[in-house]
Parts: sequence; C-alpha cells; structure tokens
Amino acid sequence: MVTTGKSPYHRERENKRMKKLAALFALLLLASSACTPNVKPQNTPEPTAEITAAPTDVPTEAPTAAPTDVPTEAPGTPAKPELVFPTPGRLGNLVNGEAVLPEGMEYFVLDGESDIHYVYDRFGELEATFTAPSDDYTCWSNAAGIYGEYGVPYGYCIKRGDMMPENIIDFANRLFEYRKIEDDEEGYSEYAGYYGFVLTAFWDKKLEGRIEFDSPVGFGFGGSILPVDDKLIVITSRDTEENGEQISQTEAIILDENGEIIGDLDPAPFGGLDKIDGVLADRYLLVRADDEFHPLELDREWRRYVKYDLYSLSGECVLRDRWAIPSERFHYWDGVGRGLVYANCFINRQGEVFDGDLNLLYTVPEGTDLSSFNIEPSEYGSIFHNKNDLCGYTVDQEGIYAGVKDEAGNWEFKIYNPKLASDSQIEITEDDEW
Repeated sequence: MVTTGKSPYHRERENKRMKKLAALFALLLLASSACTPNVKPQNTPEPTAEITAAPTDVPTEAPTAAPTDVPTEAPGTPAKPELVFPTPGRLGNLVNGEAVLPEGMEYFVLDGESDIHYVYDRFGELEATFTAPSDDYTCWSNAAGIYGEYGVPYGYCIKRGDMMPENIIDFANRLFEYRKIEDDEEGYSEYAGYYGFVLTAFWDKKLEGRIEFDSPVGFGFGGSILPVDDKLIVITSRDTEENGEQISQTEAIILDENGEIIGDLDPAPFGGLDKIDGVLADRYLLVRADDEFHPLELDREWRRYVKYDLYSLSGECVLRDRWAIPSERFHYWDGVGRGLVYANCFINRQGEVFDGDLNLLYTVPEGTDLSSFNIEPSEYGSIFHNKNDLCGYTVDQEGIYAGVKDEAGNWEFKIYNPKLASDSQIEITEDDEW
C-alpha cells in the first residue's frame, strides 16, 4: 500500500538534526557577543545654527576711483609743508683726490676737543694726531691753520712727528733751547751774572739734529745768537765785579753748525759789538747807522724803520743806508736777551725793496706812507708758524663743519667739526642706567 509523508523514523532523525543546528547557532551567537568591545554610547550635541548677515535693503556701490597715495585734506585745511631734512653732501676731499692746498703749503691742522689736534697733508689725508694745550705764552703758533714743511703748531714738530722741548727760542728760522740757572748746594753758580738763564742746545736748519753745547752758554740781558753764513755768532753779556765796581762784560764767539768754536769775533770792523743790531736773512749783519727817518716814513712821532749798513761776517761793508723793519727779536718771555732783530728784506732811499740775496722784489707804490706799510712779503715769515696768508686759503672751524676753503670761500676739504665730537655722544646718567 502506498502512503504519503515521512515515516516516524525519518521524522525523528530530522528533528534531532534540527535541534543540533539550533544549538550550534546559539553557541555561535554567544561567542560573537563576547568578542564585541563594550563601548558606552556618546551623546551627539545638537548642530549649531549658522549665523548669516541680514541682507541690506540697498546694494553697496562699488568704489569709483583708485586710492590716493596721500590722504585727501579736509576742505579748508591748509596744506602741510613738505619736510626736507638737511644732508651733508660729500665729505673729505672735495676736489676729486687732487691737492687741497697749493704747492708749498704742506699741511693743515684742525683742533679737536680739549687738547686734541689733527694734522692733514695737502691732499686731505690724516697724517697725525697729537695732544697739546693752547698756551699763549710760547713761541709757537697756537691756532689751527695751514703750515709748511717745518710747521710746529702748538709745539708739535710735524717733520719729526713729536713734541719739541718746552724752553725754546724761535729766532731767524732757527730754534735754540735754554734752561734756568740752578745754584749748587752753597747757593753759588758760575752763571750768576747771566741773570737766570743759559743756552743749552740748538737745532739744525732741517730740524733733523739737535746739537748740545759742550757747556751751557750764558747770555744775560745783552746776549743773543745770530745765524750768519751757516755759522752762529754767540754774543754773551754778564755783570762782573772789577775794582769793587759792577761792570758789564760782552763777548762774542763764532761756532760752526756742529757747535764747535771757530774763534772770537773781531768787533772792530763793525764799530764794536754794540753796533751789531741783528741779521738779514741769514746772510748779512745789520749794523746800526744813524737815526735818519726813511724819506717815505711821514709820521715822525715814532720810528718803525731803522737805518742800517749791511756787513758780511768777515767785516766787509756790502751796502750802506738801507732801512729794515724787524720781523723778530731775540728774547724770551722774561725779557732776558739783547733783543737783536731779524729781517728778511730791506728798502733803499728810492723805495725799492730787496730780499736777503739782494734781488729786487718790487717798488712801493707812489705816495706810500711807510709809517703804516710793511715791506716784508707774507711768504717771508717764520717757517715754523702758520701760512694762512701765503695762499689765500683758510682753515674754517666755526660751524658744524671744519676744513679748508679756497680764496673764493669754497670748500676744498670738509668734515664734521671735530671740536663738536661730544655733541653726538649720548650722556648716560644714573637714572638712565636704572
């Protein structure tokens, strides 16, 4: 007989198989939940509402013009002046490296702060600096200025690059040293009659050598040294006692350029030592003649020009009746020294002016009154002093700048004034330090 469906046997097997599958599936679910991490759920914040600008009632117009460099002034406001700051321009040599000074003018000196001084060569290059006080009671040029090869500003010898001794007599373009006479322990000195000072040394013409006397030379009130024909005439004067009376004794010796004694000077050809009044340009002795005024010297109340005869050192009279005006006198500041004169040129009766080599320099203009006229050209001044008058150039140090100007007043060399250096320095006080 044919039946439909499964038999009880088959239905029982299928039920057992299904129970196994259900158990296996439950086991798999349990394992899967054990491996999943236990994460606490987070509360997500509410999203922030986006803020938007409210629309304008009327659209904004676009700019109609390009922006200006300078803000436009309000109507009625006066225009501000344009600020212009001063500029120094070029400094230093302003002539493209050419000489700042004409030939023969070798250096110029500028004053700095306090005792500092600066030496520049004629091209404007700094040559040296030195310190020296400004002393009005020395023989040196005590001022900024223009100098030659042998310039000695403030006692600083440019040629040698060092300071000269303090006790110096500058006479006839030569330098002579002196010192005060010192007594021995008993208060005695062999130079007592020379009134306090003796000559100790002299310098050669080029300032390259200093020659000391073998023994100091006292010169007293009537003493002096005259350079003539590369020799030195040393005239000394001292008071001595003779037969209970004080008498003045004057002597003269001749030295060579090394300070060696050549011999005594015979005063007879000159009419005696008292007639020798000085020297002309290191060439001739000036021997006083009579007291005649020069014909062109109209003011007769006082005499500027002195009448001389010119003599060689050997005693020969070269010229008579010539007038000269002293440019220097031999003495030092206490008045000791004979006061003999030095001159560089002379004038004859006709008004013709000659130099020490007897060359005609010029003739004074017609109608000249010698009472107020100096026949000596400026270039005949002392070689140690400044030369500002020789070339028309000047050293200007009066304002913010300092340097050299030409004859027309144009700067040839210009720097900031070194006398004002501290004006640019910031002063720090105790309060500033805190």
